[in-house]
Amino acid sequence: MNQYLKSLWLTETIRLIEKDNGRFQDDDANRQARAMDGNLAQRIIQRAQTISIQYGVKLAQIRWLRAAYTSLFLLVLLAFFSGAGIAFSALATNPVNLYWALVCLLGFHFLMLTIWLLSWIILPSESGSFFVYIWSWLTQKFTKKNTVTQLLPALISLFGGQIRWLIGMVVNLLWSVLLIMALFILIALLSTKHYSFEWQTTLLTTDTVVKITYLLGEIPSWLGFSIPDDAIIRTSDQAIAAAEARSAWAIWLLGVFIVYGVLVRFGLLIFCWIKWRVACRSIMLDIQLPEYQLLLPDLESYISKTIIDKEIVYANNQPTKIDNIPIQGQQNVLVAIEIAESWSIPNNTNFLGFMNTNEQQKQVLEHLQRYPAEKLLIAIDTDRSPERGITHLIKSLQGKSHHCRIWLINQGRQFHNWLDCIQSLQLEQANPTWLNN
Repeated sequence: MNQYLKSLWLTETIRLIEKDNGRFQDDDANRQARAMDGNLAQRIIQRAQTISIQYGVKLAQIRWLRAAYTSLFLLVLLAFFSGAGIAFSALATNPVNLYWALVCLLGFHFLMLTIWLLSWIILPSESGSFFVYIWSWLTQKFTKKNTVTQLLPALISLFGGQIRWLIGMVVNLLWSVLLIMALFILIALLSTKHYSFEWQTTLLTTDTVVKITYLLGEIPSWLGFSIPDDAIIRTSDQAIAAAEARSAWAIWLLGVFIVYGVLVRFGLLIFCWIKWRVACRSIMLDIQLPEYQLLLPDLESYISKTIIDKEIVYANNQPTKIDNIPIQGQQNVLVAIEIAESWSIPNNTNFLGFMNTNEQQKQVLEHLQRYPAEKLLIAIDTDRSPERGITHLIKSLQGKSHHCRIWLINQGRQFHNWLDCIQSLQLEQANPTWLNN
């Protein structure tokens, strides 16, 4: 699965989570999405990427995929040894009962193939197999609780009925491994041991056995696998040791197994793989879904929108403006969080603005999203406690600058708490002279 499909998968997962549990705190994710050039679908994907990283959904996806690949590998090993097992079972007796050997080699394969094909008719969007249920169960066991429950439903929702091609690809891959391994063991056994062959029947006549033998060997004969002649077939109701007869039956047995077993499954594997690749290229985000349409106002390009909150209404009903906004990005700037606006701004500094109200915070963050700072100094009044909202704001500012430091402008009541907070945020202290160095 390529990165684009993984992104779509994460986007659909975020949609289902928000549908069940409500919107994430997505202000910063919306800012990052608005800052990119692209259509609504691309911005929705960018928003989902940011949220999935912040809330661990992407990490859960990585763990889920790792568990899925591990489970698939174990199933391939199971198929590998199962193939060896059915080959040994088919040639367990000497002389070999030909039609019983065919039942051992192809019976279960045909039964599961029939069930799988019927499931496409009865449940066209949910076709699967015993192997797939085991795969899903193993994946859940490996991930334990370190995953997000909406990941698998999101994958199914994203691909819809096209998911059957992925299931078909996995099913036929496992069967191809099983049958190819059985073929190798058959060739090895028939090449290194003497086997005699016979057919036994109570209800069928000799003529019927001859017809069945020719019928099964018709298609393999097109590929060069010869059919025993009538004399050999008729005399093989009892095991005969003639080298010619042994060789003829061995070639017929291999031909029937290769054509109706290995080539059928391998052909279905290639078919499902091609259909899955085509399906992957056609998958697009359905932006008409209600959850995505609700995001449209938040993901529009930011064009000097004035959002007036309660604090601004009381301040003469005038929106606060950012002071001294740099014209270009890559600037060394100072911002002030929860500091009275009567505070004396240091000289010779590029002061971006106060971040006391929701509008001020949004204006500063929107600007830094478009023009990330080279150096960003955050002034803090240590009389204010380092509450969760402020620390979240500082983290948002960290991601919008190449270098970020904290300036504690005083030694207030919460000074020691701020020292602990700065250490937990892995930030260093600095003063305005740092911006000019």
